[in-house]
Amino acid sequence: MAAPAHSYRMYIDGKWTDASSGATYALPNPATEESVGIVPDATREDMQRAIGAARKAFDEGPWPKSTPQERARVLNQIADGIERRKEKFREVLIAAHGVEYLTHQVQLEVPITLLRTYAELALRFEFEQLLPIQSVQGPMGPMVVSSMAYHQPVGVCGMIPTWNFPLFVSVQKLGPALATGCSMVFKPSPLGPLIDLLLAEVVEESDLPAGVYNVVCGESAELGIELTESPYVDKISFTGSVSTGKRVMEAASRTLKRVHLELGGKSAAIILDDYDLRAGAPGAASPAYFHAGQGCAMHTRVLVSRERHDELVENMSGFVKSFVKIGDPADPKTILGPVIRGERRESIERYIESGREQGADLVCGGGRPAELSKGYFLEPTIFANVKNDMKIAQEEIFGPVVSVIPFEDEDDAVRIANDSSYGLSGGILSNDTTRALAIAKRLRTGGVTINNANNLLYSPFGGFKESGIGREGGMWGLHEYSEVQAISWKA
Repeated sequence: MAAPAHSYRMYIDGKWTDASSGATYALPNPATEESVGIVPDATREDMQRAIGAARKAFDEGPWPKSTPQERARVLNQIADGIERRKEKFREVLIAAHGVEYLTHQVQLEVPITLLRTYAELALRFEFEQLLPIQSVQGPMGPMVVSSMAYHQPVGVCGMIPTWNFPLFVSVQKLGPALATGCSMVFKPSPLGPLIDLLLAEVVEESDLPAGVYNVVCGESAELGIELTESPYVDKISFTGSVSTGKRVMEAASRTLKRVHLELGGKSAAIILDDYDLRAGAPGAASPAYFHAGQGCAMHTRVLVSRERHDELVENMSGFVKSFVKIGDPADPKTILGPVIRGERRESIERYIESGREQGADLVCGGGRPAELSKGYFLEPTIFANVKNDMKIAQEEIFGPVVSVIPFEDEDDAVRIANDSSYGLSGGILSNDTTRALAIAKRLRTGGVTINNANNLLYSPFGGFKESGIGREGGMWGLHEYSEVQAISWKA
């Protein structure tokens, strides 16, 4: 018999609390379908209470007036707290999110380093920038004017992270918000609030004043509506789907609050003819196995010259069939775990069927593993000879499915890569860095990795087109959470 699921509480104004209605809901383990936690199912009134706490903490509390040194100290305290609880975070990532050990560097180690990086950036950020002195003609005669650009915290932030890389995504919001002196309310995805509740335990042990950090969880869409529409919230930061992002932006527009959107992607990896296809095959196939393809920046379209298409597909499918072990992510040997929910698996299966119907070649996968009767598993799936106007090449599947698309020449590859409503990420594999850099600058996408090089600590992260608005990461993250004020005085 399975052990009873642990019950969690929300964190509002420095206190642990149940939903005002007393309602709860259960979270399933996506690999076993057994309950891993019982969480509060909050009401709109609970969200209003959290917003009120964050508003008071910002308007009346000491945090917005804290020094960069104080903010850096708290950020490092939180990083230390996660480090001490690392195995508990790992346990929840595996049980509640189906996170395989293969992904733990990004899922767990990088977020800790990110918090320390934001502590460093808080000390380096120019909150006061002196501007050139100007001589002007004033009403009483000539005047010499000194001025500065002063970066104030943007205020109360509504944070809506997603479930696929939960600690990483939440830290990318928490870190710069604290570094600039903001207060916040987190409303995690109803599919995965446990990481944010664990984060609240860490925050409680730090010197962060009560009310600066709040977590409200629940299944009702009313929670997000209240957060985005509230006149007491100054900024919304949302990570998720394009369709929901558009609704968030529309709701936030009613009070003209600042909006940051990190949305979907249908990113392309371009493999040039000088690159070793055997060496490139595991990376090219990675959306079919790395966290079950549940990543917005994954290169789910693989572009290769028509002459080398079949060779690449053979290497990709050979790697997947030989090395990708499917199973429970609690097993360190597992490469491919489950997708997050049964309804998500059904959506992915519909995309796979559309690929078949539209004439793409199903090279491997496409079904459910016969040996796994429990859990939301799908086989790693590779389609070949995909045309870029097919549904599987244009829409974000968010599952273990990758499409290989042939191109005629370099210009054709760039055209295909840019022929998308998305523009989040992209990749180029080549032995000629100069050539790869020139191609990268032609891609209409927020980020490009060359030969899988990626800077997760200091680079800006965000997208063009329907992939979002704004940037997370590095100094760009701090700018997203500050308002610039011009102050001038007579010298």
